[in-house]
Amino acid sequence: MSREGLSTVPKSMIGRVSLILQAFTVTDPVLSLGALSKRTAIPKATVARITQELVDTDLLERVEHGYQLGMRCFELGEMVGRSKLLRRLAVAAMSDLRQATGLTVQLTVLRGGDLVYIEILHGRSIPEHLPSRVGGRVPAHASAAGKALMAYSDTSVTAGLLAGPLMKLGPRTITDTAVLHRQFAEIRATGVAFEVAESAEGVACVSSPLLRQDRSPIAAISLTGPASEGDIRRFAPTVYAATLGLNRQIRTNPALGSL
Repeated sequence: MSREGLSTVPKSMIGRVSLILQAFTVTDPVLSLGALSKRTAIPKATVARITQELVDTDLLERVEHGYQLGMRCFELGEMVGRSKLLRRLAVAAMSDLRQATGLTVQLTVLRGGDLVYIEILHGRSIPEHLPSRVGGRVPAHASAAGKALMAYSDTSVTAGLLAGPLMKLGPRTITDTAVLHRQFAEIRATGVAFEVAESAEGVACVSSPLLRQDRSPIAAISLTGPASEGDIRRFAPTVYAATLGLNRQIRTNPALGSL
């Protein structure tokens, strides 16, 4: 992206970093400090300081004739691509679930110690204190989807997620690791996880994971609604059947198995 002749340079560091990263193109993958300064209208001394910090964080790489995008940029791009593939895989089943149940349907993944929402289809009846939004995070132990994913994760991953004090989000958040481990065993036996008022007051949720061939978790699909509208457990067969069908697709398609 060329900004030659531009008179206004963003004042914020994020704005300047964005300009520098966007200066690289398919036709110009390597740029010198001078070229970066010219394209972004940022003073060369400032570009030099910013590019050094970007090199230190692997967002840029110094090469013979200047700089190119670093490995961290490619890793971030791969994550975005995998999220898009995951959405394409799940969105039809999620739409069917919403139509059949009237509940809010969520697609989530584990990132660090948090559950991250990558797609949400809102239902007819939305809990007042529903904590989720696309891109939002909640501690994994305080949600049905998080517990579904932790139940199928490697024991070392689960141990790391449960290390230290566990945050209490709702009136019934489980912070006792022994209780959580018992629930994990039940989840592995049944394929579904539940929570009522654990992520937030008045919220009920049932969730089932998407699994690779080796049964390691990729993501989880959950149904969420007001706890006041009856036992959320009655929807367990519905969400389990949906993820069962998706898991068959994942196991028979090599491209999906790499998610």
